[in-house]
Amino acid sequence: MELIEKKDDRIFEFKAGIFKVLGDANRVKILEFLREGEKCQCEIIPILNQSQPTVSRHLSLLKDAGLIDFRREGNRTVYHVVDERIFNIVDSLDDELVRSLSHRVVSKKSPFH
Repeated sequence: MELIEKKDDRIFEFKAGIFKVLGDANRVKILEFLREGEKCQCEIIPILNQSQPTVSRHLSLLKDAGLIDFRREGNRTVYHVVDERIFNIVDSLDDELVRSLSHRVVSKKSPFH
């Protein structure tokens, strides 16, 4: 408990912010797509089946959280994951854990909708 009290609250706020950004299925889907390598925004839009402004907003939130970055190639914007360790968090929700957790809420109303 003493260790937690000594930590700066900004650290907890930062961590919570990362989870908040990851709390949207579309943003996790973008990260998973970028796991394969750099992608142009024009390649990301079809996988989400959402409008360009909506996809841009998701990309902006991921970028603001420091999870992705971009570079310009002529008139194209190419995105990439900044630090692959973010996938340690994403992968920690493996199929077995997801099944276990979803089984617990089957008889209850899902807290996610």
